[in-house]
Amino acid sequence: MGQTRANVELLLEAMAPIGRGLDLETTLRQIVTTAAGLVDARYAALGVLGDDGTIVRFLTAGLSSDQVRGIGERPASVGLLADRSSDRSTLGVPLQTHGAVFGNLYLAEKCGGGRFTTADRRTIEVLAANAGVAIENATLHDEALLRERSARANDDVSRAALTGAPPQDVLRLIADHAREVAMADLAVVAVPEPGADGLVVAAAAGAGSHRASGMRLVPSGTFTRTVLASGAPLVSTEATAAERVQLAFGARAEIGPIAAVPIGEHPGARGAVVAARHTDAAPFSSAIIETVQQFSARTAVALEAAQRRADAERLAVMHDRERIARDLHDLVVQRLFATGLALHAFGRQLGPETTTRVEQMVDDIDETIALIRTTVHWLRSGSTTRQAGVRTRVLAEAEVAAATLGFSPRVRFDGPVDTSVPPDIAEHVLAVVREALSNVARHAQAHQVGLRLAVKDDVLLTVTDDGHGIPPKTSWSGLRNLGGRAADLGGSLRVRPAPGGGTRLEWRVPLPDR
Repeated sequence: MGQTRANVELLLEAMAPIGRGLDLETTLRQIVTTAAGLVDARYAALGVLGDDGTIVRFLTAGLSSDQVRGIGERPASVGLLADRSSDRSTLGVPLQTHGAVFGNLYLAEKCGGGRFTTADRRTIEVLAANAGVAIENATLHDEALLRERSARANDDVSRAALTGAPPQDVLRLIADHAREVAMADLAVVAVPEPGADGLVVAAAAGAGSHRASGMRLVPSGTFTRTVLASGAPLVSTEATAAERVQLAFGARAEIGPIAAVPIGEHPGARGAVVAARHTDAAPFSSAIIETVQQFSARTAVALEAAQRRADAERLAVMHDRERIARDLHDLVVQRLFATGLALHAFGRQLGPETTTRVEQMVDDIDETIALIRTTVHWLRSGSTTRQAGVRTRVLAEAEVAAATLGFSPRVRFDGPVDTSVPPDIAEHVLAVVREALSNVARHAQAHQVGLRLAVKDDVLLTVTDDGHGIPPKTSWSGLRNLGGRAADLGGSLRVRPAPGGGTRLEWRVPLPDR
């Protein structure tokens, strides 16, 4: 009788920290540790079951990582649990919540030898019954926090969109809050790449975000592309075993659970949110997936609002450009032209030396008029990013890359860049600029980057950095893509060490006969 009372007191004392647990993860680990201590077991484990009845999490006490990996196939049902429990050196009971089996609690090897007794089994069964209540409470607490994080995220994104934040800033905010809502190590927002079949990571937050930002995903077969095609979330508990996962923290083996959800309704999704956790982290629960899905659906509305505001601002800029172009043409050019005629007439009345100087001034005015007319043409035809001059678009790409590089690249132009580069070659030039600067940001650890676009008989794009160069075992997939673009246009790609250290990339293609 005294022993029974002692066991009850020990059980009540052991249940106290479990009952005080707030978050589910802490509660589960406390249950495993407490169970081992109650029956003096050397090893304890809790297998959490998924919706399909298989174990999706395995929390242990007394086992090293190598021992956990050596267990092999884990029991996944109560029937197998009962079979194993017939061995008196092992003990197992199910944990139930809301009338369903939540997981299985296992204990093995009683310290000091011997076998588990009937009293041990009863003790663990009482623990399991009380642990079920603690798990329910912790689950409710986690769900309340999840709703709070989701509501705060929705408010922040909506406020940013309605107060006029640029679409790119809204995308970064979505990535930040998606990582927070999903309690992920990394979250990215992938959107269709303009003018291409692939996807590009427009924003990233968390571990490895500087490597993921700007990453271009292959056109088909990836998690993200599958999500956009189907309109349904896609989840994997082990990303390293999924061939369709292209996203990485840096080393592929660092990714464990991963989930991707569309932004907006299918068809017409604006992109996808991808959340990932490190290896051995808890998989994404159905509650988190559902909440992230709801958050992503609401962000589609915010993105639409931000895009409409950006379009309105762009339209206002178009009107301003047209007005400026009209004023330049009707006022400035005409006055310069009249001044040039007057100087030319005045120069005839002067001596030879003065006449020569006046003629040089008239030539300068003519050149200024030509430059203004070129500007007028650009203002009237550059109403969209795609129609803007090559020079402007390259500078815009360099400005975007500055956010991930941490500094602004030095940009130089030589030759008639805006007038001599055809639209099809211009699109390739912009794509090469993006890819080259993205590679420098992700891999080079550079402090300076120089970009030069020269146009004469051909188009030569040179990107030079002062980073640590290209490691011997680096994947050349991105460079092969750049080389393929050059080859398609009859050109070439050359990558070599830069003088003084770093890397020098030369992308050269011929201009078509004009």
